[in-house]
Amino acid sequence: AVVSTQSTGSPKLLNDPRTVAILRATLLFLAKSPDARYLIKIHSFVMRILPLIHRALPRAHEAFMCREFRPMLLSFKKAFTMNFSYRMFKFIFTSIGFITKESVRAMESQGVDNLDKMFLYLFCEKTKTFIDECVSRADLISYSYESLLADPAAFTSHFLDHIGVGSQFTELALTAMKEDSQKNSWLSKKEVDKRSQATVTILEEDVEFARALAERNFGIKLEGGNLGIVGLPNLWNEDK
Repeated sequence: AVVSTQSTGSPKLLNDPRTVAILRATLLFLAKSPDARYLIKIHSFVMRILPLIHRALPRAHEAFMCREFRPMLLSFKKAFTMNFSYRMFKFIFTSIGFITKESVRAMESQGVDNLDKMFLYLFCEKTKTFIDECVSRADLISYSYESLLADPAAFTSHFLDHIGVGSQFTELALTAMKEDSQKNSWLSKKEVDKRSQATVTILEEDVEFARALAERNFGIKLEGGNLGIVGLPNLWNEDK
């Protein structure tokens, strides 16, 4: 059985005990030792099923790493969009159940008509899922990608201590984060670097579209040229 990320927004599926049981069984199956502690780095769009993950593993510590929208979009474009059109992405995403055709129509009714706008819309959507979940959950943590980059070792050490894993695993965690999980594939860092040598840009009109969309449709304020999120709840830093 497969639980797709389109389940976000479907209370019936999110509260279905069978769906929760399937996800929990899948995650435990992937763990070599159920009694061990795991630090799992998952794709950011899994945030869309955050409520479901919490129901499946209520004792897990969950953290949302947020990044300024503009550099995040540039990274996505280098990795995914060099050889695909907006029409192709819509076909792929709806075919694999990542989004529904109804979701596509909803996006396009708000002015989404190219890849950049589509990804910016999805960035807003996943961020709103986190914000909504924080209303009833003080245990969720958010932190910025930029604060991690400023001093990876110090930040990771403090963060691991905070979530109870222990700073003795700092080097292991840093090694895992640097490891290319797509090695020898089309999405490997080596291949992406080759493609990213081409000029990758974002139109200013799309940046302004995202700024207006985020505030109007999702209640999210984005500031500065890089579209940083203002007022993200439960923001953690190593000084706390």
